Parts: sequence; C-alpha cells; structure tokens
Amino acid sequence: MIRKISTLSIKAIPLRSYAAALLMVIALSASYNPSAEAGPRGIQGGREHAPPPIATLAIPKIGLNEPVWEGVGRSDLERGVGHFPRTAAPGRWGNTVLLGHRTTGPAPFRRLGRLSAGDPLDLRAEGRSLRYRVRSVHIITPRQTSVLEPVPFKPGASPDGRYLSLITCHPKGSDTHRLVVVGEMASPLTGL
Repeated sequence: MIRKISTLSIKAIPLRSYAAALLMVIALSASYNPSAEAGPRGIQGGREHAPPPIATLAIPKIGLNEPVWEGVGRSDLERGVGHFPRTAAPGRWGNTVLLGHRTTGPAPFRRLGRLSAGDPLDLRAEGRSLRYRVRSVHIITPRQTSVLEPVPFKPGASPDGRYLSLITCHPKGSDTHRLVVVGEMASPLTGL
C-alpha cells in the first residue's frame, strides 16, 4: 500500500519511520489526511459526511470536553482533537496519541500547558468511561518521535499499560517544538 503525502510516498513501513515522516509533514503544514483511509465516507442528502467521532476527551482542570476524530491531517485538526493513526485505539492497551492545535481553528489544546502530574484526563470510547492521570509533561522537537511508541519515550519497549499522550505545538503560535502531556490509565469510570 502506498500513501501519498504531498510529493512524498511512504510504503507500508515500521511505526517509527512512518511517525517521523508524518511528523515532518505536519511540521511543514502539508495537507495529508490519514482519516480519508479510515474507510468510506457516507452520502447523506446528496452530500458527503464524515464518520462520527471515535471518542470524547474531557479534561476538567482546563474546561475541555471535545470529540476525538480519527486522523491528524489538516482537515481533521481543524475539527478539533485528532487520533494519530497506528497508535492504540482510545482505551486500548498501549499508547493512544491525540493531537490538537493551541492557537488555530478550535484550539482544543490552548490550555494544555496548565496540566501537571496527577491531573485527571477522562476519555469516553466504545461505551466506556476511562480515567487517566497525568504522569509527565515534556517539551520535545518535532523529530523526537519516541512519544508515539507503545510505551511513551521508551523505544522498543513492549506495551505494559494503557497510556494517553496529548501533543500540541509549543510555544503557542510556533511549531518549533511540541508540548507533550503523558497520562496513564488510573481506572475505568462509570457516568463521567
């Protein structure tokens, strides 16, 4: 399978290489849209419509309650929070990676820098409510792709839990670095 990214082509390759290429494309503001590969879009009333969100992310400390869309292309992030393809599905074993803007479009992650260790991150997916707790906050360069690993920042490690990594540009209004908030599942919840 070949995916077209602007003028680059990426064949089916390992996550690390794919992630590095995709992060580079995002940093260059390319218009690659991985969600277009998630499956066929429906037609309703003669117009094309996007699939429904795959989850909802709530972060009480910063007043966030946003749907999560599959994909991290320009059109996906203009809608809000996007799920990075080839990372764990929301609530599943491994690392669920979500991206969002801080200053453009709906800017769902504009207050992400206010989070600290222990803050709750609530995710609703597949009829389940899950609570993660922030375990670390990092500032990285766009080329540091180890955040996408099944265990964030531990290349080659086998999944040993359920993680949630939130990524946005840093500092606000710039794309020279990334702010990363890593959470670890604390417990399943009912009725958030």
